[in-house]
Amino acid sequence: MKKIIVAVLVLTAMASASFGASVSVGNMSVINFDGGLKLHAYGTGDNMNDFCYVVESPEGLVLIESSAYKEHVNALAEYIKELGKPLLGALLSYHPNGYKSYGGVKIYATEGALKTWAEGGSVWGLTQSFIQGMGDKVADDLPESAEIVSEGDTVKIAGVDFVILHESDGEDYGIYIPAINAVYRHMLGSKTHSILPSTAYIDAEIAELREYQSKGYALILTSHNAPEGKEAVSAKIAYLEKVRELAKSSKNRTDFVSAVKAAFPDYNGEAYLEMSAGALFTE
Repeated sequence: MKKIIVAVLVLTAMASASFGASVSVGNMSVINFDGGLKLHAYGTGDNMNDFCYVVESPEGLVLIESSAYKEHVNALAEYIKELGKPLLGALLSYHPNGYKSYGGVKIYATEGALKTWAEGGSVWGLTQSFIQGMGDKVADDLPESAEIVSEGDTVKIAGVDFVILHESDGEDYGIYIPAINAVYRHMLGSKTHSILPSTAYIDAEIAELREYQSKGYALILTSHNAPEGKEAVSAKIAYLEKVRELAKSSKNRTDFVSAVKAAFPDYNGEAYLEMSAGALFTE
């Protein structure tokens, strides 16, 4: 049974919700923009709450990120095919799994991102751990090559500009889409825990998000939360500041996790909180 799209809660002045699209697994939301542009936001609804995006222009389609499990990759690939336009590029960073299902699409990535997909890299390592836990449900194919882009570059695909942005880990990358004043960052949901490997990383995240505020990005896209408005940036800064405070005041990993849960009881992504605790504390 196909699932009809959910309502989009965040709309800019030049956008409106579109209904009627469907996907076989998970949920698809669509936002219409001026100039014939559309943003398709695919929420897998799985244990990682993955989100992938397809930017549609009159010329064609551009994929932003993939997902971890074969059923979701295949559902998204089928949805893209049903849109009836050519897939002209894929901007893959943190979530490149399943790239073969998209039919030989041209992949864009930074050198740092490409290294994380290779054997011994962080994305490769996570994929191996997923395989150990979930077996052949995992989309285990990772790209071995890509069109290399660098921070600050503007890449035009399907007539749309995509600006490559720095992310705090220094390896992977974010994306700014000027035509719809939207920014993509791996972990930026206002109700989702982030993976935070150090207090220095937290400081860098806060600094970059304050820059987002100064830029006035209107639409926030992330890999583990539905699209949100600019208020999500303020909410995430407040979260990071509190987590930094708790990281300094907590005695150990267990104390830290309990304190963060108490401060943010309605947050998703508990596994990400546990990963942060493991990195911030040795016991």
